[in-house]
Amino acid sequence: MPKKPSKYGIKIFALVDSRVFYTWKMEIYAGKQPNGPFQVDNSPSSVVKRLMEPLYNSGRNLTVDNWYTSYPLSQELLQKKITIVGTLRKNKREIPPIFLNSRKRDVYSSTFGFQKETTIVSYIPKKNRNVLLLSTMHNDNAIDLSTGEAKKPEIITFYNMTKGAVDVVDEMAATYSTAKKTNRWPMAVFYAMLNVAAINSRVLLLSTKEPPAQNRTRRSFLKSLGFNLIEDYQKIRRQQTMLPQSLKAKLVKEEDFQPSAKKAKVTYKRCAECGSKKDRKTKFVCEKCLKPVCMEHMACICKKCTE
Repeated sequence: MPKKPSKYGIKIFALVDSRVFYTWKMEIYAGKQPNGPFQVDNSPSSVVKRLMEPLYNSGRNLTVDNWYTSYPLSQELLQKKITIVGTLRKNKREIPPIFLNSRKRDVYSSTFGFQKETTIVSYIPKKNRNVLLLSTMHNDNAIDLSTGEAKKPEIITFYNMTKGAVDVVDEMAATYSTAKKTNRWPMAVFYAMLNVAAINSRVLLLSTKEPPAQNRTRRSFLKSLGFNLIEDYQKIRRQQTMLPQSLKAKLVKEEDFQPSAKKAKVTYKRCAECGSKKDRKTKFVCEKCLKPVCMEHMACICKKCTE
């Protein structure tokens, strides 16, 4: 995949909030499918409409790149109370020829075009080069004064501010990833879903009025989330009778460990650490794993250290 950090993989379309980076919806690109219930239109406008359908009539704005942006799509979304801001490819037939010519124009100059609730801007960032954008959110020729002598239109600064949400989520998922090496594509998709779910859950946590202090950093949140997810399985695993005592002891949490109140019967049993040839019997039992141990394999520990 060109211009992407990963050179190969499964292509997933994603709809992401540009402010908090919450992933609203995803769709796997499965290529052309045979006739049947799984056949869908993979054209850019169809992909956008499927992802945006739950948000129709919400008054939100959609920022997309030039693969998705088109005048017909902008008008369809506008009817659903969704505005759009995106770069335009120069081969779109709706673009007037005056917007395409950049040779005789000054650097940092802008040309605006207006039609009803749609605005097109042609900006010259370098000599003989122009950038085209379409917006149904903006309806004026305002210039962002904070850009100085570059004199960038507000449409461009807004686009630059909101265009990178999907890439940010990809970078966050790659920093702390659950992915393992696998040749099974369903597992690769599952790992991707886990990564996004972890990011979304932290976004929801931070949106609360008083987020827990230990979960403010993403690393600590993921660590806490991981332990909470395996806690129930640990309890089930510890109850398996055929599980080795050494493994059971590792599964016991420090806070779960309490010295056994029930005293073992004074009976002699073979030491669990000695070999069978020694056949060394002992009356002492470990308070943690309840295995019989002789004096040779015993260690003294105070009550304070067991807390």
